[in-house]
Amino acid sequence: MQTATDAAARVAGTDTQNGSKKARKPLAKVELFGLKALWLHFADEMDLRRLAKLHVRIRVKERALHDLKEERRQIMRKCTRRMQRAQRKN
Repeated sequence: MQTATDAAARVAGTDTQNGSKKARKPLAKVELFGLKALWLHFADEMDLRRLAKLHVRIRVKERALHDLKEERRQIMRKCTRRMQRAQRKN
């Protein structure tokens, strides 16, 4: 993984005033924590640690939300079957 100082050196070393575009190398997207973003090149160790904690919390909440939605779907299916049985009897 490229560190922020490496990226800063690469950006600082480019000469945008004189138009030497061949000397510039574009930053590759880094994929960490399910994110594919250029700004991750500039995250320091503290930022990465915080992102790791947030990533875990987000995953736990996403899983809890998924479980709640699944329970709602089960109730919906059960009630739909009851409704269909009630319609057949009438």
